[in-house]
Parts: sequence; C-alpha cells; structure tokens
Amino acid sequence: MEELLYYWIDIVWIPVLFFGVHKKHRWWALGFVIATMILIRLQSEIMISIGYEYGIIGYLSWNVYTRMLAVSSFFYCFFLLIAHFSSESEGVVFMAASLSIFFMVFFVGSIVMIL
Repeated sequence: MEELLYYWIDIVWIPVLFFGVHKKHRWWALGFVIATMILIRLQSEIMISIGYEYGIIGYLSWNVYTRMLAVSSFFYCFFLLIAHFSSESEGVVFMAASLSIFFMVFFVGSIVMIL
C-alpha cells in the first residue's frame, strides 16, 4: 500500500494546478500536469530498467523516481507562478509556455537522473 501511495503521490498536483490557474487556462494546465506525470514515470522506469536505480554516477542517495518527483514539483510551483502572472495571455501563448516548461522538466530531470 505504501508503494502505491508513493508512486501516485504527485496526483495531488492535478487539482492544485487545475484550480490554481485562471479559468481559461485550466485545460492547458491539466494537459501539462498529466503529460509531466507520464514523463517522469517513463524516464524513471527507463533508468531503473537499465540498472541505474540511483543514477548513472550514483552521486545522490535518492532513487531516480524521488529525484524526478522533486524536479517536477519544483516546476509545478514555477508553472503556478507563471500562470498567476499571465492571466491576460491568450491560449496559444499559454500553451507555448506550458510546452516550454514541460521540456525544462525533461532536460533538468535528465541531468538530475544522471547524478
């Protein structure tokens, strides 16, 4: 039971991001959080399956999934901050910002998983 809770702990971010952004940006935020959840699971599963549960270098003592949770949580907070100040932006601009932050999660998460 503990492992299941640990694996799905980031599901708490779905309602936080959905209701934390302005009404016209809610669906973009929902897409962002779901895509990021899928991304962190895929990246950590790949690292675990190739035998590097604690990163390639092994510098940090956390496993890669915990690292990705920390990275994604940081960027979720950053996303909320950006969304708060972009209430007047159009949907396409907000979508581009969401996509940019998604790729930031990917690249920063990849670097953190190497450590």
